[in-house]
Amino acid sequence: MKRTLRLLLIWGVLLLLCACAANTEPVTAAPTEAPSEEPTFVPPEEEQLQLPTPMVAEQIEAPTPPPRVLATAEPLPPLSGLVIGLDPGHQQKANYEQEAVAPHSDETKAKCSAGTRGTVSNVYEYEVNLAVALKLRALLEAKGAKVILTRTENDVNLSNRQRAERMNENEVDLAIRLHCNGTDDSSVRGAFMLVPNKECTEFFTENVQAASAIIEHYCAVTGLSMRKNKGISYSSTQTGFNWCTRPIVCIEMGHLSNETEDLLLTNDAFQDKMAFGIFEGILAYFRPEASEEGGNG
Repeated sequence: MKRTLRLLLIWGVLLLLCACAANTEPVTAAPTEAPSEEPTFVPPEEEQLQLPTPMVAEQIEAPTPPPRVLATAEPLPPLSGLVIGLDPGHQQKANYEQEAVAPHSDETKAKCSAGTRGTVSNVYEYEVNLAVALKLRALLEAKGAKVILTRTENDVNLSNRQRAERMNENEVDLAIRLHCNGTDDSSVRGAFMLVPNKECTEFFTENVQAASAIIEHYCAVTGLSMRKNKGISYSSTQTGFNWCTRPIVCIEMGHLSNETEDLLLTNDAFQDKMAFGIFEGILAYFRPEASEEGGNG
């Protein structure tokens, strides 16, 4: 009996399972969709960037150039382009060997002497001449001149002919020989200029004009008196003149044989005045308009 009940129960369960299976729809897999492109992000209208409208060439305005400023050239120094020769007369050791006074001349003179000497100071002329020349060079170069010095020290051996030829070689616009004078009469004083005689140079007129300007300004600046005929004498015996083929003058800056002038000529501060006076004369000769406006200003 119990066995029959179990069989009936099993059959009932099987029938129930079959009924459930008949009512269940088959499950099919969903079709796989092809991957789509990544969607483009479109920002909200209020957040979209407003790109500028492209501009055509005609709409682009060229920047206005700044006003053109013409460069103003600095004025050249008043003595620019000029070559000035300075010959500080004499030297420490005299050379008494002879040389011709002039080309094609049989007359001779010592090549170079030591010059005179201060009657009180005992300072030699060649020392004064060089001291003034160096000061004068600085003034001239500051105004644009090229300066040729025959010597820059006292212990040299240069003949007067060699000094003149150096001026020729450098084609100076003006050569100036710097000297002090000495006489047996200690009362004689004053400054003056020497220039070559007319027959000794082709620059006679220029020499006289330069000498006049130099002695005038030299005496005005230093306060020394002007000797002789308007401060100018003429010479045909100076070797330094006769061998020079350029404009040339010689200034006798005062007398070392005079006690008063000796103490002045050998004084360093007074030598500044001496150099400046000669400089003013050179400036007045070459650039009178600059001299009138104040040469050293």
